[in-house]
Amino acid sequence: MPTIAISVECQSARSGRCYTKEIVQAAEEFTIPLTWLIFVSEKDPMSNISLYHTEYFHRIPAWHETGLLLKFENSNGYISDPQVRGDLIRIGKDVLKQCHVKPTSFRSYDFDLLPADIKHLEDIGILVDTSACPAASDKHGVTRPDGPRQPYHPGYDDLNVPGDAKLLIAPLATHQGIAGNLDQGWEKIQPLLEHCLANQEVTVLSLSDDVDNAQTLHRVIAYAKERGARFTQLTELVTL
Repeated sequence: MPTIAISVECQSARSGRCYTKEIVQAAEEFTIPLTWLIFVSEKDPMSNISLYHTEYFHRIPAWHETGLLLKFENSNGYISDPQVRGDLIRIGKDVLKQCHVKPTSFRSYDFDLLPADIKHLEDIGILVDTSACPAASDKHGVTRPDGPRQPYHPGYDDLNVPGDAKLLIAPLATHQGIAGNLDQGWEKIQPLLEHCLANQEVTVLSLSDDVDNAQTLHRVIAYAKERGARFTQLTELVTL
C-alpha cells in the first residue's frame, strides 16, 4: 500500500494571505492528517507561531502534526557558519516550545540543509527532515542535486548517500524535474502523483498556507484514495 505524507509550509503571517481554514476543511473531508511546518527565522521568530497559536491550532485536529520550517538568516543575511546555524536550530525549537509544540519534523526553508546541521537537529529531537528535493526545481526555482528518492538515513558528512545518522530524510517527491509542491496546481502534480503511486512506497508532498490550493489538495487526496493510498504524518514515516 503506497503511503503519502503532506506538509503545509506555514508562513502566511509574512504575506498577509492565509488559507489554513480551507486546507483543514479539505483534510477533514477525507479524515487525513497533515504536518504543519511553522516558519521561524531569527529575523522573524514569532509571527507565524503566534498567528497559529491564536487563530488556528484549535481548528486543527489533534491527530495532525506540527513541525519546524527554519530559514537560516539573521540581520546580517544568510547564515553559513555551522555553529551559528546550530544556534538558530535551537532558537527554532525554543520558539515553538513557547506555544507548547515540540517538533519532531523539520524542513529547511529554501531546501537549504547542510551535513553539519544533522547533529544539531538530532540534539533537539528532530526525527525526520524533508528538505531534500532530488533532481528537481524547488518552489523557489532552484534545481537541486540528485539523490535518493525514498526515505533514508544519511551520512553525517554527505546528505545524498545513506549512512549512520539517526535522522531520517524523507525527500520531497520529484518526477521529470517537477517537485511535489501543490502550489503548482493539479495539471503539474497529477503526472508526478501517478508516477509515485505506481513506483514508490512513500510519496512526500507539500503546499503553502498562503496559496489558495485547497482544491488541488482535495483532488490529490481523492486521486490517491481511489488508488488505495494511506496518509500519515511526516514523523510516522520513521516507523515504516
